[in-house]
Amino acid sequence: MKNALLCIISILVCNFAQAQSQPKIEDYPFGSLDVAVMVLPFGMEHPIKIGHMSKSGDIKFDIPKELPQLSKEMEDNFMNDVAYTLFDGCDTTMVSGNENIKSVETGALSLWTTDKRYVGVIFIVSDAELLPWIEDPGYNEPILGSYFELIYVASSFKYKGECTQTRMLDDGDAEIRFSYDIDLKPGFNFIEYKIDRIYKTDPNVMASFPDKISVSNVEDIPNCKWIGKYF
Repeated sequence: MKNALLCIISILVCNFAQAQSQPKIEDYPFGSLDVAVMVLPFGMEHPIKIGHMSKSGDIKFDIPKELPQLSKEMEDNFMNDVAYTLFDGCDTTMVSGNENIKSVETGALSLWTTDKRYVGVIFIVSDAELLPWIEDPGYNEPILGSYFELIYVASSFKYKGECTQTRMLDDGDAEIRFSYDIDLKPGFNFIEYKIDRIYKTDPNVMASFPDKISVSNVEDIPNCKWIGKYF
């Protein structure tokens, strides 16, 4: 009984440690520089700081709770209904009326020096082997795994359901099914896109592609791999 109890405690401690793992870029090359982590949802002229890099490559997040003050023109140009941010390519009438809150995709997490040099980006994935497909899905094969994005929503948003996209192929159409289970808080949220199944094609004609994807939000910071690409 005592050994069993110790085993359970050990498993719980291990799981907690994994959940609390420190985001880190391995082999980080800018240890001698002061580098901030930025997102650019409103263009290069209006970066938003969401954290900074330690000398050893640890990512120290300090994500703001709100967007900076926006002009009406910027809001009109860059903010979208959440239906277009999350369900682009599906039937966007799945969300309508007051539920269709304002949102914006932040794009890649960018690395900026104090003299405003743009020196790299951070990819957020469960497996480094997903990177070639993320960078060029037209020619590279996907694998089963997850990739993550950061979005902003103006208020709380919940959705559970499915949507289907149709992809035209030479030998008929293929359906791509997205299963959503999201509960977003106002502000910035990490979204996980988990590739559950892959539609296999003739690689001499076109690359395979995911045809079943689960979409959910991450409560805090993803426990995953943080991979830097540098300029």
